[in-house]
Amino acid sequence: MKRSGLLFLLIIISFSASAQKQKIIALSNYDYKKFHFGMSLDFGFFNLVNDYTDNFQNHPDVLSIETDGDIGLGVSFILPDLRLNNRLNFRHVLSVKTVQRNIRYRFNPEYDGPIEVTKNVESWFVESGFHLKYRADRINNTRVYIFFGPNIGVDMASEKDVEDETIFKLNRANFALEIGAGCDFYFEYFKFAPQIKYSYGLKNLIVEDGTIYTSPLEGFYTRGFQISLTFE
Repeated sequence: MKRSGLLFLLIIISFSASAQKQKIIALSNYDYKKFHFGMSLDFGFFNLVNDYTDNFQNHPDVLSIETDGDIGLGVSFILPDLRLNNRLNFRHVLSVKTVQRNIRYRFNPEYDGPIEVTKNVESWFVESGFHLKYRADRINNTRVYIFFGPNIGVDMASEKDVEDETIFKLNRANFALEIGAGCDFYFEYFKFAPQIKYSYGLKNLIVEDGTIYTSPLEGFYTRGFQISLTFE
């Protein structure tokens, strides 16, 4: 995550230095358009946060449950970015991304089974984000912005309805709040914007199937840290 943040900062600095050298104001009327479209390439770090039940101590066979996040990749489409006034825009973002998480269980040595088990959970999310975007004043060919809003996602790879106790199941639908920031760089024919975003899942994704893998848990919630390279 630290490396991703450093990479984002380097991108901002390099493009900012390049933009400040430009004396010609590019796309001078771009921000006055009522709406526009775009796309982005996305990559980030995604994980699950587990919440133990109040009676976790009643499951002596389970010593610990840990999650390992991983890098996820995706592509997003801005459909559209709607200008509300000189400062505010409303943006709808449709995204597709692939994410894999590992859930590691450590059992009591006296448990009748393996001491350690890892469950791999792969997801293909189709997400719809609704963001309110606040923009600072434009300085030459750069303009900083922040945004926030809800995100609704559907895991197309969910195996919620599969009757197999060896599979770790997560609910198909997800709901999260997102907050982020970025910087627009204006060029002659397009606008480029690297941005960073944090996603905080609010919906419990766990499917209570009565197995030893879900009984000690109250819930699983998504967390994500994402960098996007946007072209508009």
